[in-house]
Amino acid sequence: MQDNDFRHHVTHVVEQGYTILPLLLTSEECAEAVVQLDRLYALRDRGGLELIFNKARIFERLYQIAPLLRIVRHFLGDDALLSSMHGSVLGPGEGKGGLHADGSITGHNRARSMADDDGGERITSHVLALNTIWCISEFTDTNGATRLLPKSHLHTSLEMPKGGLERSVIARAPQGSVIVFNVNTWHGPSHNQTQAPRYAVLNPWRRHWTRCEYEMAEVVDPQVLERAGEERRIFGIDAEAPYVERWQWDRDKGGPTADHAQLARGKN
Repeated sequence: MQDNDFRHHVTHVVEQGYTILPLLLTSEECAEAVVQLDRLYALRDRGGLELIFNKARIFERLYQIAPLLRIVRHFLGDDALLSSMHGSVLGPGEGKGGLHADGSITGHNRARSMADDDGGERITSHVLALNTIWCISEFTDTNGATRLLPKSHLHTSLEMPKGGLERSVIARAPQGSVIVFNVNTWHGPSHNQTQAPRYAVLNPWRRHWTRCEYEMAEVVDPQVLERAGEERRIFGIDAEAPYVERWQWDRDKGGPTADHAQLARGKN
């Protein structure tokens, strides 16, 4: 990514609440992702579309693409964490819902986490999290592409801005692109009016000091973690709370030091 492009995308996230990074996956990679999403969709009632980086090698690619990581780390810090990775298959006729803003399960908009002193307002002064949607299918006006409400990331109320659905825009994007948006941005799927499924991967990111949707250091397959190489930090290994005394703990590894290896619980 050239510096001019980077600055453009950063500015769009700051001002509009989202941006689209085009053509980061090849058509061959998207075709393989479709094959795997179809396979996992058949297992959806048993969590087939959850944590899919553990279930097909193609999805490990999504957190190793430099232009995306550059954007993520610009807003969330060099130690930003992957929060989850879900497959999304929107069938014909689906996607007639409204808009929503994320962060109500483990994020800063969780009802029980809202303090009295917040006055019912969201934190909008800083980007606390980013969501990404990988366009495994081309995103068009008619196939269930994501709707986004520009500038709604600056809206402090927990209620959707007035007339939000009518003012939302469809994120048109070529196959292989990724939509990046502030967790506060109101969004939702549009209506899939075609006869074909719309394929996507939902891949949220969080700041290191916030709570992710999963305990990623616990759920990641050891072989997936090994293949991640230097990017293994995105799974929050160094965010693991010590279960021994601190002097016996290797934070970078997320486990006991080599001198205290006998205390390991067999996680890494």
